[in-house]
Amino acid sequence: MDKKQICIKFAREICDILDISTPAIKFVSADRMQTSTQIAALTPDAILIRNDMTVSPELFFAIAHELRHFYQISNGADLKEYQTSDKISKEQYNLQPLEVDANAFAALVMSDFFGIAPRFQNLPESVRDAISGRMEQIRKEYE
Repeated sequence: MDKKQICIKFAREICDILDISTPAIKFVSADRMQTSTQIAALTPDAILIRNDMTVSPELFFAIAHELRHFYQISNGADLKEYQTSDKISKEQYNLQPLEVDANAFAALVMSDFFGIAPRFQNLPESVRDAISGRMEQIRKEYE
């Protein structure tokens, strides 16, 4: 199986969990991302994935994270207050409810699928605490 097939298969499994349709997945050049470290992004018509990414835990985390955003939007998330990462601080960006939720969901996926527990060491303690709290809520919702 090639990288695209692996990503699509993984996305379908996550979409089954979330009970949503699987969006299109497109591989694009890194210059389509907002930052040099961004792996994936949700657009109105697809999830974009950097084509220079190898199959890795970071790639699966990014896919699960973006699919959670797709789920949020599919379920009526209010994007009026949402701000992109280039407009506010890293802490403010990652404390937004939609980001906390997407990070928490992706962390649970990584734990359940691969036995990996993301530590979010590059984020402030306030964000790690928020993600941890949301992980507990999501875990209860899916029991």
